[in-house]
Amino acid sequence: MKEEARQQTVLIAEDEALLAKAIAATINLEGLQTVIATDGEQALELARSMRPDLILLDVMMPGRSGIEICATLKTDPETANIPVVMLTARTQKEDQAIGMAAGADAYITKPFSPVGLIDLVKKVLGRTAPEPRYQGPGLLTMPHDQLVVYARDLKELFQREQLQRKALEEAHRRLDELDRLKAAFLGAVTHDLLTPFAAIGVALEVLQRESQDCDPELRMALDDLATHIAGLHRQISGVVKFAELMSKKREPHLGAVSMDQVIPPAMQPIAVLAQGRGVDFRVFVPPDLPRIRVDPDLLAEAVFQVAHNAVKFTPPGGRVTVKIFERDAAIVIEAEDTGAGLTEEQKTLLGQPFEQAAAKLQHGQQFLGLGWTFARYVAEVHGGWTRVESPGPGRGSTFSLGLPVIREA
Repeated sequence: MKEEARQQTVLIAEDEALLAKAIAATINLEGLQTVIATDGEQALELARSMRPDLILLDVMMPGRSGIEICATLKTDPETANIPVVMLTARTQKEDQAIGMAAGADAYITKPFSPVGLIDLVKKVLGRTAPEPRYQGPGLLTMPHDQLVVYARDLKELFQREQLQRKALEEAHRRLDELDRLKAAFLGAVTHDLLTPFAAIGVALEVLQRESQDCDPELRMALDDLATHIAGLHRQISGVVKFAELMSKKREPHLGAVSMDQVIPPAMQPIAVLAQGRGVDFRVFVPPDLPRIRVDPDLLAEAVFQVAHNAVKFTPPGGRVTVKIFERDAAIVIEAEDTGAGLTEEQKTLLGQPFEQAAAKLQHGQQFLGLGWTFARYVAEVHGGWTRVESPGPGRGSTFSLGLPVIREA
């Protein structure tokens, strides 16, 4: 068992009782133990018997002066290594020089700053103080000049805290403004991305109608083009929905939804994609599942994104299975694939917007890495959960989305 750190002790040799108590209270706030001596003989005796970690020694002590005590301790091999800080008055310049000559390690003038005293004690002890413990310093009984110094220090600390608070408020305001600009940018960009599809769709429809009597290979090429454009439109629509959620422009429109209403239509384009890639794609939706309270459009998009990623990252000849089932008062949508698999780092990165675009996930061409992020966000706004499991690279993955079941009253 690890031993607790020993509490360091400071011997305060000061004949003014009120000032000694003020010094002790200040040092106690830093988690140090203090012992007070009010005359020279007592201070020397305690120093020899206790072997404190530090001695704060007033120059003008009754019985024996601080200079004599310091010299006695520093010439004794048993106490020579105890640090000594001399406490001197501002007019006692010669005492400072004599004290240093007697072996003092440092000195501090009275009236002293409590912050300065703490800093000096830490420096001499070479320590970082533990969590402070509160003890009332008895401010009303302090000497007047010491009280003035304490008041000045408290004022400076308060002013510093006010400046830091204002700086934090300004930083928070700037972050809010950046979030607003980001949302506005995403909204503008995603809207512009969708605009061309109207013209593309009309042109493609005309081409398909005019190609009825054309070569079968040309019609097949047009059909493939239509499929790819539809997939791209679906992906960009997902980005638009994600941007709307992130910018709070689109609140979920909740309703009681059955899985057989949402899943089959959402899986149709994925089935076409899987067939084109040579991936065995299967969907299982039991007919008797309880309903859930969700936004059907958001749920359909989330399921589409999860299944789309699974097919996209599964090589030809692989298998993707989407299963819907009830577990622990939730409807679970699970997409299991035999594809590329994931490392621990990749599992951590999943769901972070734009991380995949930085090639952190080496799965080939990614669409901004928003698919799983969108699914996670949809789960969050509906009070659900998500889970990613993978035994490792090349061993497939399982992506799960859970949403709470509606319980009839």
